[in-house]
Amino acid sequence: MRDLGRWLLIGLGVVAAGATAVGYAYIAGGVASPARGDRAVLDVPAGGTATATVLDDGRPVFVVNDPDRGVWVIDAQGRQRSGAPAVLVAWCPTTRILADPASGSAWAPDGELRWGPAEGGLVVFASRPAPDDPTRLIVGSDTTVQGRGPETDGPPETSCDGSWVVHRPAAGEVFDPSVAVDGEPPGWIWLEGSLATTGAGEVRLCDRAAAGCATGARVVGIDPATLDGGRGPEGLFIGLVRDDAIEGLMFVPDLEEAP
Repeated sequence: MRDLGRWLLIGLGVVAAGATAVGYAYIAGGVASPARGDRAVLDVPAGGTATATVLDDGRPVFVVNDPDRGVWVIDAQGRQRSGAPAVLVAWCPTTRILADPASGSAWAPDGELRWGPAEGGLVVFASRPAPDDPTRLIVGSDTTVQGRGPETDGPPETSCDGSWVVHRPAAGEVFDPSVAVDGEPPGWIWLEGSLATTGAGEVRLCDRAAAGCATGARVVGIDPATLDGGRGPEGLFIGLVRDDAIEGLMFVPDLEEAP
């Protein structure tokens, strides 16, 4: 019996040592590769530039490499007032600002609000250099909201000489709203249509060729009172499809992409 007890203790020690080794291997693996919950692995642009790209789920972001402020992964959604349709911002390479040309709001390369009526700074995703590859960046799941920095002396230039860096869909990526709701594609998707309110006070994204909004999809999260005369912007949008409706809808202004 004494021998049996001794062998049991030895066996338990071996199991514990093996579990510890597996644990350390898992930790080491986590250091060497993106951890579960990370949002994407993105390329770092050249210094002084920014790229319009997306996270793994399709959410639009900018990766900004500013010589004075470092590298930032910034959510491309602007900061409109609560209930209003969201608008994607654009990057101007000549002035090195992120801007919403429609409202005149402008943000610094790190997302701090510098000018305009926006509600505040932009959302920034936590990021870290990829192991053994400084040209790539691992985007984490944590986010922070930037505040308001020192304002400029006057309104920033918002024309950008036609050289905005913007998000644009690839061929075949754009859905009619009614088709998207029927198909429920995963992640953030491109949509084309026009925003309008119905007689029942519901906000809908109408199909691009639908007269009188005969076909379209219900939109949640937008206050009908924020649509001037019951009509909103028309053109390209990005949003999510859930429960037979579109949520998180963001309007994409028609700006020319920088070459």
